Amino acid sequence: MRRLAQMRLRRNLQQSLKYLLLVFNDFFILALIFLFGALMYWYAQSMKTIPQNLWLYKPLISILLWLPLLIGNLVTLLQQADLQFLLPQDEQMVLYLKPLVKYSLIVPTLLILLIAGILFPFASLKAGLAPNNYWLFVLVVWLAKVLQLKFAEQNLYFGPKTPLWLVNLVLLLILVLALQSNYLVWLVLVILLFGLIAMYFVLERKTMFDWRYAVSQETKRKNRVYTAFSMFTDVKEKQVNIKRRKYLDFLLPRSLAKENPNRFLYRRSLLRNPDNLNLLVRMTAFAVLISWLVQNWAWALGLSCLVIFLTAYQLLPLADEFDDNIMYRVAPIVRNQRGRDLIVALSLPMLLQWLIISAAWLVLLPINLQLWEAIGLLVCFSVSVVQLYLPYKIKKRKI
Repeated sequence: MRRLAQMRLRRNLQQSLKYLLLVFNDFFILALIFLFGALMYWYAQSMKTIPQNLWLYKPLISILLWLPLLIGNLVTLLQQADLQFLLPQDEQMVLYLKPLVKYSLIVPTLLILLIAGILFPFASLKAGLAPNNYWLFVLVVWLAKVLQLKFAEQNLYFGPKTPLWLVNLVLLLILVLALQSNYLVWLVLVILLFGLIAMYFVLERKTMFDWRYAVSQETKRKNRVYTAFSMFTDVKEKQVNIKRRKYLDFLLPRSLAKENPNRFLYRRSLLRNPDNLNLLVRMTAFAVLISWLVQNWAWALGLSCLVIFLTAYQLLPLADEFDDNIMYRVAPIVRNQRGRDLIVALSLPMLLQWLIISAAWLVLLPINLQLWEAIGLLVCFSVSVVQLYLPYKIKKRKI
């Protein structure tokens, strides 16, 4: 079982590296460097003006260091066929899961160290934490992640399932209280608590493995990972769950009199296909985030224009989404006007994207005449992308 786990880990690592090379391409690395540099510049400038020793600093540090606990679920790499072929191996699942639990700690550990390193100047200079106490607290956060994975491992066996959201909430309360109360006493108590619970898991290990639950949990975890990869590249292993979202139906025309089949399909694919909808949402959120980081209307305008352009560019393949559907092929649908129908279908989403970004500017940036001019320029750019760039690309692609 240990060799099986190691073999699957190698295959999973090869697959992850294949997609990571596509995700972290040259342009994305440059964007990350720019955003990280902007964040660090804002952080350094803010450190000069932030007051010292406010009561909320320690809870804030606890919450920020607790956030990596939400990332990195237990990796089991179980497959649907294991329900039949590995069913007699219940007692050997301890050996199978041992290297996988260690593997599941890699990403959370790196994130904890990264966030801890970024927060260290703030914790030592503004919150008044001694360096030794701070890094001891970081160790406790790491132990909390180990404990969380142990609970997830125990849930894979038959018996009462411990809700992981409850575990995360309890760990958050412990971490917040550890900084608010007598520091060393709390750390000793927390470490002893983790040690006792770990001993309990070793002594009271269950043997009846819940295969259906374990396989379903791993399937959900894989889909979340594939969804993250699909934000940047095509993932053939990803299972797309297309469903109606009633709360978005207000974006669809109430009357179908002016609709044609292509517009009908494009609008509903944009709102019900998670790939298309997630693309629109994350690009809009990215524009709002970088506008908040740069805190300058000129930079916000330039970067938001880039985001709007990339959104339209990445939504162009929507025109070919139904080409492989046999029912679309045999239906009496006029396909020579698909490009024009796609532009009509994308007009409202692009307008909503501009509206959300502009509303975020009014909240996040200083309101002055330049900001209103930037909003006007942004809407002009959005209209230009929809009315000029999209028709050009559609004509070039012969859609």
